[in-house]
Amino acid sequence: MNRSINKIIDEQIKRWEMGKINIPLQIKPTNVITLSRESGSRGQEVAEKLAAKIGFDLFHHEILEYMIETSKNSKALLETLDERGMNIVDDIVSALVHEHHLWPDEYSKLLLRILNTIGKHGNAVILGRGANCALKKINTLRVRIVAPDTLRREYLQKTRDLSMDDAQKIMVSTDANRNAFVKRYFNSDANDPANYDLILNTGTLSVDKTVQVIQCAIDSV
Repeated sequence: MNRSINKIIDEQIKRWEMGKINIPLQIKPTNVITLSRESGSRGQEVAEKLAAKIGFDLFHHEILEYMIETSKNSKALLETLDERGMNIVDDIVSALVHEHHLWPDEYSKLLLRILNTIGKHGNAVILGRGANCALKKINTLRVRIVAPDTLRREYLQKTRDLSMDDAQKIMVSTDANRNAFVKRYFNSDANDPANYDLILNTGTLSVDKTVQVIQCAIDSV
């Protein structure tokens, strides 16, 4: 897995380096979409289909975590921005820390810088990791995917071949861990609707229809 992720990141750096000279000071609206989701709400499917349909790069948990590990020993990812762009990212991170009363450690500093580096480059769908909180200073469409508990549990049962009880436990623990992550690193509530521009229910909307609605929101902003 690490080899394939490493290849993805190497290719991403090359694309960013090739386009460095053309990076604008201000990102155009809606060329960054953050996607938060409840466990079992099919949010990852939505993110994958959306990224493929609009031609954006998809950054999910494993890629972001590997980027953080990579950046501990190498500045290659962060240096894909020119000096002016990197200064802007540092200013944004400092403002976030101050406004949200954060006590950043090495991990959170890297997470904030990487999320904002991705945001500065644009053309990205970012799944999870509190990106909706980190990119408030960048023109971003912040989406939350939800679904009724019964449907989420059934989805986890089917896709992971679990019992009803095990699916319930995983659903509850995954949501709790995600909520705790956002609270710890962003001092924010993952369930607060004010943190999102668009909240969509895959209990009533299919994955394809959900992607269409997000596309409409992108085009209308």
